[in-house]
Parts: sequence; C-alpha cells; structure tokens
Amino acid sequence: MIMDKAALRKEILKKRDSLTRQERRDKSARIMERVLSLPEYDAARSVFIYADFRSEVMTRDLMAHALKHGKRVLASKTLIPEKRLALTDILDPERDLVPGYMGIPEPRDGIFRDIPCTEVDLVLTPCVGYDDQGNRLGYGAGYYDRLFESVREDAVRIGLAFEVQIAPEIPSENHDVTIPIIVTEDRVIRVAPLSSETNCV
Repeated sequence: MIMDKAALRKEILKKRDSLTRQERRDKSARIMERVLSLPEYDAARSVFIYADFRSEVMTRDLMAHALKHGKRVLASKTLIPEKRLALTDILDPERDLVPGYMGIPEPRDGIFRDIPCTEVDLVLTPCVGYDDQGNRLGYGAGYYDRLFESVREDAVRIGLAFEVQIAPEIPSENHDVTIPIIVTEDRVIRVAPLSSETNCV
C-alpha cells in the first residue's frame, strides 16, 4: 500500500531532520563530489542551484565551486503573488543570499533581476523525497513544478537528496514531472526514459 503524500512527507522529513549537522555536512560533501563528476554538470554553462534551508543537502560549497570554475550560477527568489520562483545571477553566495520567504535564503533586493528560466542549462533541485523511478515529493506548494515547466526542454534536472530521503515509492500523478538524475551520498540514480529500470553508480 502506498502511503499518502502528507504522511510520507512527514516521515521522510523526520528522518532527514534526525541527521546531525556534521552528518549533513559530510554527506553533502560526498554528494557534491558526485555532482562534479557528472558529464551533464561539466557541460552546463549556466546552473540553477537551490540555496539550502533547514536540513536540506547543503549547496553553498557547490555554488562557490561552480563560480570559481567559470559557471554562471543562478538562485531563486519566491514571488508569492505570482506563485513562482524568479531566478537571479549570484556572484558570492555569502554576500548575495539573505533570508527571504519563510527564512529561505534568496538573492538580496540589490542584485535581483528576473532572469528568464530558458537561460538555465541545468537545474539542481531540493525535495522531501524521491524514489528510484524519478518521482519527486516536494513540499506541497508546487513552486518547483512550475519552474520545471518554465525551463527549456533540454535543460537537465538533477535532484539532490540524502539516502534517508529515498523511498520505495512516491505517489505520482500524470502531470508530475520526473527527475531523470538523482544524486545521493552513496550513488547516482539514472532513470531510464520510458522505463522503470534504473542504473546506479
């Protein structure tokens, strides 16, 4: 029996929140190493990287690495009236990101520009949970679903998660967007197109 989304969300978040800060730091570093080894990441010139919040996979070091190596890095600002994420270039994560909606780090007003989502080559997305079919369990507001609809069809979507966030099965509907690549501290899950098979490395 598949657990309903609300109950599953609560269960997975409890597991993620139980990780100590040091555990999250260590696991996030291993996830970053795996992301850096991906050919899709290497080929991307402009990358959207979410700014981690609470117990999510940490991304500040990944942002800094991407900037140091000449990639264009974009972060998001939550636009409540429009119910969407607006993207903006950042040059220094520590200086350019400040607490915004619900305390989530976002670009400060002084640098905010509403960059078209079509300029993004690769999207690194957070989640509550994934399964190995690429189904994503978000926080329930649909902001990332709308972002996925706005990026180019050839933009690569990569989900970052700790192993404790991988569920046997995530409830999904026909309109849900799957994530073709999921990176955890232990593996890279590649979801085969039009197939339920996955390749793990």
